[in-house]
Amino acid sequence: MGRRKKITGAGDIIATITEAIGIEECDDCTKRKEKLNRLFPIGALDLEDDEREYLSTLFASNPKELNKEMQHKISSIYFRCYRVKPFDPCTNCSGVWKSFINKLKKLL
Repeated sequence: MGRRKKITGAGDIIATITEAIGIEECDDCTKRKEKLNRLFPIGALDLEDDEREYLSTLFASNPKELNKEMQHKISSIYFRCYRVKPFDPCTNCSGVWKSFINKLKKLL
């Protein structure tokens, strides 16, 4: 069984289907695939090295409360990785921060 390719967007899905039915990918197909992946992304983006290091350190320290700086950094990472339009989450709503943290832990 072959190694599975990571699906990052709609372009990868179409490419997988066309490959399965025997259509070879050309340069225009590759460009179209990349454009569709950008327009219709699937899943989360990978953490950057500095984000991974920050979150690993933060989660290892298991803070009881998140200060404003921590909240800003967590939300910035979350918005980028999950391609969410930035908004100002409630600073006192523990449910929002638990949700952000749980999803970010899955990326580590």
